[in-house]
Parts: sequence; C-alpha cells; structure tokens
Amino acid sequence: MTANGQMAGGLSDANATEYTGSAWKSIPEINGQNNGGNYLVPIKVLKAQVQVVAGTNTILEVLVGESTCAKGGPIQAKQITAANCPLKANGQRAIYKVTIWEKVWENFTQITAEKVRDVKPSEQF
Repeated sequence: MTANGQMAGGLSDANATEYTGSAWKSIPEINGQNNGGNYLVPIKVLKAQVQVVAGTNTILEVLVGESTCAKGGPIQAKQITAANCPLKANGQRAIYKVTIWEKVWENFTQITAEKVRDVKPSEQF
C-alpha cells in the first residue's frame, strides 16, 4: 500500500487536461483503425489514469473528431497537428481508449488504441 491507500502498481486518476499532448501521440494508431476518408484528431481527453509498472502506463479516454485532412493527401498521419488538420464542422466523432506504455530509460513507447463507441452529434462533453 502507498501513503494514499492505493495498491502499488494500481491505476491512479490524473488530471485529463494535462494529457492532451499524449493524446496527439496516439493519432497514427487511431487513424490506422479508422476506415473513414479523413483523418481523426483529438478533441478532448475525457479521462486519464496512470499506472507505474515496469515503466508508465497512461490510459486515456479520448474524444476524437473528423478533421478536414483527407487520407491519401499531402499530410501523413504522423504529421497531423491541430494547426494543419483542423476539426471538420459537423464531422463524425468517437471515443477511443488509448494506452501508452513508456519506458523512458530504454527509449521505448508502445501505443494501442481501441474504439469504444461512436458519439452522436447531440452529445456534450
């Protein structure tokens, strides 16, 4: 047990707003699963949890939306930024669970993304 009563190695809630940069790291993985014609970009990190076990697992719940950048266009998935691929008005949206496992001392990062569900246009977050 730790001082705050959590089990060592357990998940700890984190401030979701601090993980926007981490959400952008997951864009190539998310778009590898996206069958749509345009790239998806993060809109907001809804939930963040951190686990320290042989590195750091960061687990995010990310709201993503369709951007104005077409797949197969001049911009590749690894080059997407908020500045060069803005959010498409009334585009499709979805929630993804993203896990980022990092061992910085080994220069190791593994990112997995899993679609949780589509989001209706009327839903507010």
